[in-house]
Amino acid sequence: MTVVLAVGGIASAHSVALSRGVQLVHVRTHRHHTMLPPSHYFKVIDASHLANRELSQLKYVLKQVEGIAFDAILCLHDDSVVLGARLAEKIGLAFASVSTAKATVDKVLMRHILSNTNLGSVRYGVVVGGDVSWITDPPEGSVVLKPSTGRASVGVQVLPDIDSVQRVIGKDPFEFEGYLVEERKIGAEYSVESLLSSVGEWHGVTAKTTAGVIETGHVHPAPITEGEAWTIRSAAASALEYLGIKRGLLHTEVILDRQGVPHIVETHLRGGGDGILDLVKYATGLDLTDLYVDDLLNRLHDLPNAQIGRAASCQYSLPHSSGVLTGWSGIDEAKQCKGVVDIGTILSIGDWVQVEQQSSYTRLAWAIATANDGRLAQYRARKAVNAIVPHATKEKE
Repeated sequence: MTVVLAVGGIASAHSVALSRGVQLVHVRTHRHHTMLPPSHYFKVIDASHLANRELSQLKYVLKQVEGIAFDAILCLHDDSVVLGARLAEKIGLAFASVSTAKATVDKVLMRHILSNTNLGSVRYGVVVGGDVSWITDPPEGSVVLKPSTGRASVGVQVLPDIDSVQRVIGKDPFEFEGYLVEERKIGAEYSVESLLSSVGEWHGVTAKTTAGVIETGHVHPAPITEGEAWTIRSAAASALEYLGIKRGLLHTEVILDRQGVPHIVETHLRGGGDGILDLVKYATGLDLTDLYVDDLLNRLHDLPNAQIGRAASCQYSLPHSSGVLTGWSGIDEAKQCKGVVDIGTILSIGDWVQVEQQSSYTRLAWAIATANDGRLAQYRARKAVNAIVPHATKEKE
């Protein structure tokens, strides 16, 4: 029997592994992570009470897995990849190194590594002691202030210049300690989904739209020229190489500026969120999670060819007014829109709806649609999600 150490979420990946007939030992690293019912696992090790104590969590898990012979490790959550790397190192399993794992969750460390390569195009600094310590020359123009280990745009601010940064952090230096301050690159935003396997690699480009720093939609494959796609894919592949990533299911964000120069935003030891992996599957027929799990289990013998001539888009809606959410209308109408394959809502009844978006978690609803080209898929998904109407009271109860 093949035994796999599943560190952290994600439940959907666990389901894939179980469908291959393996036994899973699940390490629950954080309480908010998705997991299957405990009965689905050979053993569940709940280390979530030590989530903020990395070495204590490592020691605890190692004690709990004594005597178990593992064949592979499955770890696809940003919160868990450093612990996963440490466990793999101790147990002797194939995974990213600890230093590589850290560079994928710490944006400052990633910038340090890339600054010595041809991808070191973003000027940046770090907030230390209420001031910005510039690693490169300070940038001119607008900048981005963000947590070094954040995600989903939580805590991210776009500011007009470095003087504005100083005013913001001066209000509460302790809150912004360790934040990354980086040059804002102007251009179109993309993500690259990558599978680096034992039998080859695949990279696909997804187009992204935003409202401020909040992502409002994705289209796969990106409706761009092959030359632009090649530039974006090449930049992502180089970033993975510089960071020491040799194998895995990866997600890299790239900005292509007006001169056609790519700039790396961040990269991760996981597939893209926001339904991007679903878009890849609908558009190309490739289930990257399935392929990744098969490769972990040494059952992947070749990479299937991606189908062409199809596209998929996921679009999100944002609120136009604030209030307490009391219900939804238009859901059945959205489901009937042409090309729509799935829809969903993000907020729950009783949640506070706010116009001022603080993160991706405060968006309203989403819809996925397919078509023969990306722009039509985007139009269909946007039409469907716009049909989903929230109803809210004006005041908090």
